[in-house]
Amino acid sequence: MKEQYSKVIPETWSEHDREIRPYLWSHRILTLSQKIISFFLFLSFLVSYRFVRLESYLAAKDLSPFLLWICYFAILAAIWELAAFPFSISHHWVERSHQLSKQSYSSWFSDRIKGYLVGAILGVVALGILYLSIYFGENSWWWIACSALVLLSVVLAQLAPVVLIPLFFKLKPLEAGELKTRLLKLSQDVGVVVSEVYHLGMGEKTEKGNAAFVGLGKTKRILIGDTLYEKFSPEEVEAVFAHELGHQVNGDLWKGIILSSLFLYVSFFALNWIAQNYLFSIFETSLKQPFGLLIFFVAFSLFQIPLGLVQTLFSRSRERMADGFAAAKLGSGKALADALEKLTFQNRGLFRPSRIIEFLMYSHPAPWRRINRLRSR
Repeated sequence: MKEQYSKVIPETWSEHDREIRPYLWSHRILTLSQKIISFFLFLSFLVSYRFVRLESYLAAKDLSPFLLWICYFAILAAIWELAAFPFSISHHWVERSHQLSKQSYSSWFSDRIKGYLVGAILGVVALGILYLSIYFGENSWWWIACSALVLLSVVLAQLAPVVLIPLFFKLKPLEAGELKTRLLKLSQDVGVVVSEVYHLGMGEKTEKGNAAFVGLGKTKRILIGDTLYEKFSPEEVEAVFAHELGHQVNGDLWKGIILSSLFLYVSFFALNWIAQNYLFSIFETSLKQPFGLLIFFVAFSLFQIPLGLVQTLFSRSRERMADGFAAAKLGSGKALADALEKLTFQNRGLFRPSRIIEFLMYSHPAPWRRINRLRSR
């Protein structure tokens, strides 16, 4: 029997949605403008043979094949980042002007530098995986590369709470008290072993609130943003955490990895066939050339668009299940509904987005659906 819930939208929600539309449209216009600029920049490089000329220029330097790859993609990444930088800093300006970001421009830029360094390291590792797979895997390169990339994603999921997140936010054990006792007990009650609850220092950079269950195995961590636990009641924080705990109990992280891995294998298999039979002959290149690899991944990004929709549908279904778990575990959905309402106000989210936007882009059900469904339980 289909679950029924109220579709009434309180006036306070409607008023909030009207008030934040300038904020949301500012971000949307900047994002769309950046994508248009990137598209025409790519098109201009393609029709003017700049991609090929860059490859020829680097090849004339007598570099090793792998170093040629690194230099080629590093130069292109730098060009695209320079083109995107005005839009990135404008996004930050929007966050500051709407009192959501507390970061100074120097602090924001420092985080960008850290992001570039992390991206560079991961990029070299990913290129190394592809290089070895393509040069030594022959016709089996695509599934060898996929397997190695999936393994890399699992390793990164384990490293995130102990290496990556601390680069950008302060992490420290939460002080002993009622909240910490509640969260640890809730984890123990459902058989999820967690040794510590961590304070996530978001308040120095943003007004937005968040909580998360991150890591795999021994690196599993409960992260509670100070912007959440300092402004919400213990019952509401516990409810938000119970939702995150639902993902752990339901195995959603592993299910997400499995689904993403399946799509990666399917995409690499299909695009390898398409590229070898059509794309490489059209562009007069090969997979061993940097330009050929670039063409492969442009096609890959296009191929991912419909698969991305499937992933958002999967994500929304898992979010509904996590909401249901939290409500069942706590005996009521009220505390989580109250917390989601506060978070939507606090994070400048839309209570009721357009149906099309929600269907295409939202990884969670729209707040109005989640809140009303929870309050009907």
